[in-house]
Amino acid sequence: MPDLTIRGVSDELHAWLKHQAQTHRRSVNREAIELLEAMRADRTVVRKRPSPDEILARAKRFASLPVVDTRSSDEILDYDQDGLPRQ
Repeated sequence: MPDLTIRGVSDELHAWLKHQAQTHRRSVNREAIELLEAMRADRTVVRKRPSPDEILARAKRFASLPVVDTRSSDEILDYDQDGLPRQ
């Protein structure tokens, strides 16, 4: 496979690419390749962050789910009456 070197990348762009790579658990090189391949395939490359309203709407959907397990969180996590994990 041929190699590609990109020179003159701004610090801001490099930091963004590095952050994207960490977010997707990839190397910077692999992230750059994925972005280029996505652009070639004309796919959406950058996903916008959800707005606070969108996050709240998602949370409300989960809040409206029925309670299936009636145990307290201490019982589920198996804590004793003193709040310590049972052994």
